[in-house]
Amino acid sequence: MASPAPNQMMTCPYNKAHQVEHYRMQVHLQKCRKQHQGCKKVTCPFDTTHVVNDAELDFHMGVCSKRIKLDTQLYVLDNDYRPVLDVVAPTPVVPCDEDWECDSTTSYIPDPAKKGAHIIHKIKGATPSERRKARMQGIQTYRPKE
Repeated sequence: MASPAPNQMMTCPYNKAHQVEHYRMQVHLQKCRKQHQGCKKVTCPFDTTHVVNDAELDFHMGVCSKRIKLDTQLYVLDNDYRPVLDVVAPTPVVPCDEDWECDSTTSYIPDPAKKGAHIIHKIKGATPSERRKARMQGIQTYRPKE
């Protein structure tokens, strides 16, 4: 059985008068399940849009169209899916003098005094007019001379 088209109409298992588009069926089933609390219906473990009577679940699981997803994972019948690979011995470890786990080195700490003259710093905590004034000063100071 092929998957239905997204706009194909499906019949609600709780109320045969309900016709719902396939892509909306999961939402409809949640609402309809609340209205039919006493109904002895269960959801298929392979597809949530398959709702069947409790007594019919075993039969449905045997013939469900979505079961193929599980079967392809459990039962591989062809050896093409499991290629035989030669086991290669691991390469010998080359000795190295470097110790990457040594914490004797410090991390990089940038020095703001060593920043290049071409960077215009943004003033934090200033009013918009003060920021604009500082930006214009920076542009005039760092403008390349001709």
